[in-house]
Amino acid sequence: MSKKPIIILAVILLAICLISGGCSLSSDKKVDIKNWRDLLSLGPEKSSITPPDESGEQTKPQENPALEGQDAIEVKLYFAGADGKSLVVEKRNIARTESLARNTLKELVKGPAQDGNLSVIPEGTRLRDINLKPDGLCIVDLSSEACHTGSAEQEKLMVYAITNTLGQFATIKNVSFMIDGQQVDTIAGFVDVSSSIKPDYSI
Repeated sequence: MSKKPIIILAVILLAICLISGGCSLSSDKKVDIKNWRDLLSLGPEKSSITPPDESGEQTKPQENPALEGQDAIEVKLYFAGADGKSLVVEKRNIARTESLARNTLKELVKGPAQDGNLSVIPEGTRLRDINLKPDGLCIVDLSSEACHTGSAEQEKLMVYAITNTLGQFATIKNVSFMIDGQQVDTIAGFVDVSSSIKPDYSI
């Protein structure tokens, strides 16, 4: 085989190396180039630069995809059980929004969806406002219809149904109650709510 094509190939390879910045070698990899065969045996070193993606842009760390593509979240609502003396959990999917605690409490006010569960909030009660403080205190303002609770047991179930429902969120530590924008010591005259209430899942 003639050496002429091989020599031309070696010259082309050398020209490419010179144009691209030279065929430099790292200090820990010394090669003695004695002839054109040694030159052909040298391959390009691996680049430490992250390769671009298909769009041509440099690859970036991916964002957490856990919340992407989801428009609903499962929450726990607390209602009275069939015996009317204890609280039971009803799970429900609601829209994932910035007002998650507010929307969750609105679902509680709507009442249960499962047969046998009983509402603990008097009919006609409206959630007027909800306000979360940096220290974890959540202030719940209900309309005056909430005062139409008929017994101490019913009022206790209402207070803890609201508190336990809100307590599922890590940012809420305890709950205080207002009626029509006014701080109250009791909602219906039975349960002391003059101080904030902590969740109690034993009820």
